[in-house]
Amino acid sequence: MFNYAMWLGVPRSEIERWQILDGDMTGRFAYFRCDFTIPEMLSSELSEGSIRAPISVTANSRYRLWINAEPVLSGPAKGDLQRHFYEDIDISSHLKVGKNILAVQVLSNDPESAKDQLQERSAIFGVLTPRGGHRLAIEGSVIRGADNAVITPLTTGSARWQVWLDGSHYLKSTEITMNLGAVCEDIDLRKLPADWKFSDRLCDSWAEPEIVESVVKSDFMRTVGLIERFQLRRREIPLMYERRGAFARELTGSELLSNGKLEIAAGQTRELLLDSEVIVNAYPRFLFQGGAGAVCEFTYLEKFTNSSRKIRRDDWQQSDAVGISDKLILDGSSICYEPFWYRTFRYLKISIKAADEPIIMLKPDYRQTGYPLQAESWVASSAPWVNEVWEICVRTLENCMMETYMDCPYYEQMQFPMDTRLQILFNYVVSQDVDLVRKALQDYHYAMLPIGLIPGKYPSSYCQIISTFSLHYIFMLAEYYRQTGDKKLIREYRADVDIILAYYERRIGEDGLLGRLGYWEFVDWQEAWKETAGMPTALQYGPSTIINLMYGYALLSAAEIYEATDRPETAAEYRKRQKQIADKIQKSCWDQEAGLYREGPELRQFSQHAQSWAVLNGLTDRSESKELMKRAMFSGEPAPGCKPIIPCSFSTAYEFYRAMEIAGIYEDTESNMMRWAALPAQGCTTCPEEPENGRSECHAWSALPLYEMIRVMAGIRNTTIGWQTITVKPHLEYLPDLRGEAVTPHGKIKFNYTRNQSDWQYVIELPENISGQFIYPDGRVCKLEAGCVNRM
Repeated sequence: MFNYAMWLGVPRSEIERWQILDGDMTGRFAYFRCDFTIPEMLSSELSEGSIRAPISVTANSRYRLWINAEPVLSGPAKGDLQRHFYEDIDISSHLKVGKNILAVQVLSNDPESAKDQLQERSAIFGVLTPRGGHRLAIEGSVIRGADNAVITPLTTGSARWQVWLDGSHYLKSTEITMNLGAVCEDIDLRKLPADWKFSDRLCDSWAEPEIVESVVKSDFMRTVGLIERFQLRRREIPLMYERRGAFARELTGSELLSNGKLEIAAGQTRELLLDSEVIVNAYPRFLFQGGAGAVCEFTYLEKFTNSSRKIRRDDWQQSDAVGISDKLILDGSSICYEPFWYRTFRYLKISIKAADEPIIMLKPDYRQTGYPLQAESWVASSAPWVNEVWEICVRTLENCMMETYMDCPYYEQMQFPMDTRLQILFNYVVSQDVDLVRKALQDYHYAMLPIGLIPGKYPSSYCQIISTFSLHYIFMLAEYYRQTGDKKLIREYRADVDIILAYYERRIGEDGLLGRLGYWEFVDWQEAWKETAGMPTALQYGPSTIINLMYGYALLSAAEIYEATDRPETAAEYRKRQKQIADKIQKSCWDQEAGLYREGPELRQFSQHAQSWAVLNGLTDRSESKELMKRAMFSGEPAPGCKPIIPCSFSTAYEFYRAMEIAGIYEDTESNMMRWAALPAQGCTTCPEEPENGRSECHAWSALPLYEMIRVMAGIRNTTIGWQTITVKPHLEYLPDLRGEAVTPHGKIKFNYTRNQSDWQYVIELPENISGQFIYPDGRVCKLEAGCVNRM
């Protein structure tokens, strides 16, 4: 933690040296260095691990820390204007006897400058910090363990630090990344000290940092309740992992990977195409020797496309290799280049145009990074598609988890409530770790706007409101309580639920239904709703059945939250309001001829979405739900003069599957599930936003089979809050067998389901502190004993 550190900033002389105008610092970098020595006499103590070097570190707006030219850490964890995080780390394992260099690259990401998204000049939109320019704060020392003697201080404000402002370039957007979160670098190494992390060259010209202010607020500020600009909090999630990765093969045959290097003659142009085999998030590393003036371009690709026809995603020979790119101009020295921000890719295209001298390029590699999720659940089957789909879904979820959940790592990199709600459900399936879940809920709590909604993505340097997404925050809170039993958290955030529902209630019209919500009323990317940008067409004519029933389900979720936190009167009010909405929808939107719920009172359009939400809201009993969902699966015209029923996309399939399950016809989801089964044959290594024409190739709202395989096919669900008791009700209608392990907060449940001629055999092993019941397909119920193998 911080007690004595000072914020270091960039002195005015550095800004004037580059002739940078006020307000023109966003997307630029400052380099901070602290050189120190560990005496030879401490060699044995260092090797034995008795020397410690604990530090706390943070920066505005982002930093990447190197020690002796090796990357160690990136941060701070994403926060907002009320929460600025710092990291605690012991760096002793990276130290050596003799001279050591602590190097920190700091990015300024001014949220005011980031508001204009459609420009070449870019910011990392998912980073939200106060204005205040480049700042660095570190507190700590290298300590001798035997007597806790300080070998050398590292604290900013007392140790000797230097700074160099890089005014030669700034982060950029391209036509691919504009309006999104990804960024590009366009760097001329001839204009900056490329070897600053390990060399003393040019360091005499570095400046002394400006001491801006104390990191810890003064006694006076504390006494009178003044709030500091940077409200520091210790990081509440684990550090991101970083591990070495290597490209699996080279597609263009230059033999760079096999030989370890590639020589390019002066004036020559070369193109290379590398394949990592699967999509990864990583810091790529490029090593060059010589080649002053050469232009190198690195293009990162999730997949290959062809502008004129459909091709497999891995068909590199017939593709248009278009993607996010970094560009580098070499200075002729031996350099190692890594972009500041991670990149997402399966394929890497490298284009090199040599100038007047030859170049040697060494074999590139990367440091894969992400949230340290440990996927503890697994499934397997003799049906190959089960194993393949599970693998790509786990990889998708992992790739969309960094310091926040993200819709996709390649483009937007944003934490949208709709996406996050689904990702959290999948997180519960595979891991006991809920740290990132709690951070997401905290993020949305801090995001609450005075109007009564949360932003459509958060944290973000600019505010976007997707008015339907606030309902998903309510779903998240109720589902978190069911999973964990954590009443303290939902009690703390309970008021948010009331504020959101009050916003919705104010928009109920004289007809008793929700009208227009304002802002972006997004539900699903559908061709039928293309002109309305994913909003139901019904909104152009009046109320939307889907949005009213989403609101109704949020009222039921809210009632559950208020009942759990000892507010039964409010819960009863919400249940009454849901019943009123449901009755109004039944009266005004039921289409007798089609046997389906219309998209709105004034529009005879039909969707699987509306039918699914109707079932989830209890508008139909089991037999009615069965007939309703059977009709929802019909691919033709549901009634004369009507267009075919709008199907649920990957992003909205969760509610569709739940409705099919409630209706007792889960077996009819097979054709829908085969959309995922077909992905490996299309060259996918992760789940795309949509199987066809999806922009993102790795989009975690599409990892739904994780949930289906454990919660429904294996049938393992909690019966009580927090998983003290469970119910196992397998749905194996289109599987030959299934085995695996399902993680719970109290241990793993092992299962093995096999078919013997016409009968199924079920083997279920429970941990010591979980008991439950097993429900056969015919409805028979059998008790499951805790701590033993149950054979059914």
